[in-house]
Amino acid sequence: VTGIDAARLANIGVMPTPIQTTPPEAQTDIQSETQTESESKPDPIAEPAPADEPINPLPDLNEQANEIIEAIEEQLDSETADTPDPVINEPKFEFQSVQHSNTVYAASDFPDEMEVKRVYSLALMIAKAAAPGLTKDSQPIDPILPSKLGYAPWPTAFAWAAAVTEIAAGVFLILGFMTRVSAVSTLSIMLVAMWMTQFGPAAIQSTDAILGFIPSKSDPWAPGAYSNLLWQLALAAMSGAVFFLGSGALGIDRILFKPSHRDPYVHGDPKAGKTTKASQQQTPQDRGEFDRTPNPTP
Repeated sequence: VTGIDAARLANIGVMPTPIQTTPPEAQTDIQSETQTESESKPDPIAEPAPADEPINPLPDLNEQANEIIEAIEEQLDSETADTPDPVINEPKFEFQSVQHSNTVYAASDFPDEMEVKRVYSLALMIAKAAAPGLTKDSQPIDPILPSKLGYAPWPTAFAWAAAVTEIAAGVFLILGFMTRVSAVSTLSIMLVAMWMTQFGPAAIQSTDAILGFIPSKSDPWAPGAYSNLLWQLALAAMSGAVFFLGSGALGIDRILFKPSHRDPYVHGDPKAGKTTKASQQQTPQDRGEFDRTPNPTP
């Protein structure tokens, strides 16, 4: 991150870390070599002028200039006598990974590229959605999230919550553990993602949205025009389907939780009524665990 993005993260409590292109040991060696060269190099001002050069015709002006320079140097020395010497080897910024302060940072405070954890890209997205700033002609941009969510600690809290939920709920869905709770979690994340990246900007910040909430594309029939939106919609639909269907035959929920007495796949359809002996002989009684057809015999 750099510039305004780094300033946004710093203002919500995520302090970027400077990117060091050279190791600290190499920087120390370079500084020591530079200092040695400057000490060994003779001062051109202290060298006497060659004999063949003409004599300065204005000696009085040079003397006055030297006196003024000496007076300024003495004044600076007296002002900085009580201040501690700066430490050269310390980095320009001493940042922690996360810290909260009341300091307001600007884009000019981060002219160079800084690095943060990848999870904080979600925090930056939330901060931009809640406080988008101004347009190029200094017009305020309408937020797509409540403005309160753009201030600490909400962006970082929601970023970590989304990241942990995606990982944990995804693993639980694979194992079939807490299936419906995990499906609701992933469905909620996908709905928020579609609102923040697709529907929200189109409905609130755009004037040419399709049906008022679908982002408009220059070539809507291109293969990658709505790839992100369709991918998010597919994940949301899958999560909704798993929520209504529950865990499958191989899920852990089938072992931990007993099926309901109204489950037609296990106890039969209660509306089917009583069956005759002939129908019982025609219907196989041995049902495999992968047979998902309704059991006609309650």
